[in-house]
Amino acid sequence: MPRAPRAELTSIADLSTSRLGTGFWNSVASPWGKAGDAGVAPTADPPRAPLIFIVSLIVALHVGPFIPAPALAQEATPEAVSESTAMSPIEAASRWLRAQQDPGGGFPGFDGVLDPGVTTDAAMALFAAQESDPAAAASLAAAIAYLEQNGAPYAQTGPGQAAKLALAAVTGGRDPRDFGGLDLVAAMTAPLATPVPDGVAGIYGDDLYDHALVLIALVAAGETIPETAIDPLRASQGPDGGWAFDGSTAPGSADSNTTALVVQALAASGHGDDPMVERGLAFLASLSAPDGSGFAYGPSDPLVADANSTALVAQALIAAGENPAAREWGNAPLALARFQTPDGGLRYLVSDEEPNLLATLQAIPAMAGLPLPVATGCAAGDDTLPAGCLPLARAA
Repeated sequence: MPRAPRAELTSIADLSTSRLGTGFWNSVASPWGKAGDAGVAPTADPPRAPLIFIVSLIVALHVGPFIPAPALAQEATPEAVSESTAMSPIEAASRWLRAQQDPGGGFPGFDGVLDPGVTTDAAMALFAAQESDPAAAASLAAAIAYLEQNGAPYAQTGPGQAAKLALAAVTGGRDPRDFGGLDLVAAMTAPLATPVPDGVAGIYGDDLYDHALVLIALVAAGETIPETAIDPLRASQGPDGGWAFDGSTAPGSADSNTTALVVQALAASGHGDDPMVERGLAFLASLSAPDGSGFAYGPSDPLVADANSTALVAQALIAAGENPAAREWGNAPLALARFQTPDGGLRYLVSDEEPNLLATLQAIPAMAGLPLPVATGCAAGDDTLPAGCLPLARAA
């Protein structure tokens, strides 16, 4: 069954009177931590809540000059100051993202050609950014219009692609059962025309990443997740607690991205208390870079953090009810803040000079404190789903 709706706050000021409690402000991350502590305030961990991510980013980037951890320190220069410093981190990232949008509503892929897959991720990012950047709403509408016209061939390439298009459709208030001429719920749950040799039995799509995306998209569409769809996740969890893209349980095969997505799928489908989640979180903790720079994709020596992995792990922590700004998680909001460039976009690696489109659009939902699905839909007049779901419209 769908999870209970997350508490919604209309502004950061609402935090003082919300269920977060008055002690929250005294325990969020500080940009002026003691030398060597990566900016983590030496106080008790704050209560668990999704919007802690927003507040931690504001503290990190807006209370005063940001002083990085020693391992990441760089000298500030006049060129590092831009107009993005006068707005929230989410708005700055959203503005940069909107500047990459084609007039037709789509977003480019690696080759510069408009890409429906990238545009689905952009739609979710724009939805997450709307409260901080009201102009994101128009960009979201344009992206949805582009996907309705151009998304069908993409969705027909596999269940994972159909799931991503369904997730994007819901952010636009559209019913994935009737979007772009397709029933995306049917498309993402259909058996593969050509089964993957030695693939994981009982999953949707080619691999565990696809399977997790489909589970999340089904929740977004208001569908009930059968227990038989959870069983393959039990069978494919590795001895270290993680999940691998291809379902391998061999030592060292698990990665943070697949594991974080599976944790979000379990939480979204009502299995957040399953022991699998706790073991998955333990694996994610093992990929936290000791210098406080974020989370790495997989085991390595040294661990090299990247923005995409850090954002996905942060979303998994929020979905599981953890506090991503806690010391035990290396203050993920502050770590993610270090990837943001002066013009608002996020780098893939801290050492990169230029912002990266995929890093930015995948980071924005995490910055907004939203795990997947970022939006959950319901049919007009449907009172069987949690309050706050988006009414879904079908094509005229």
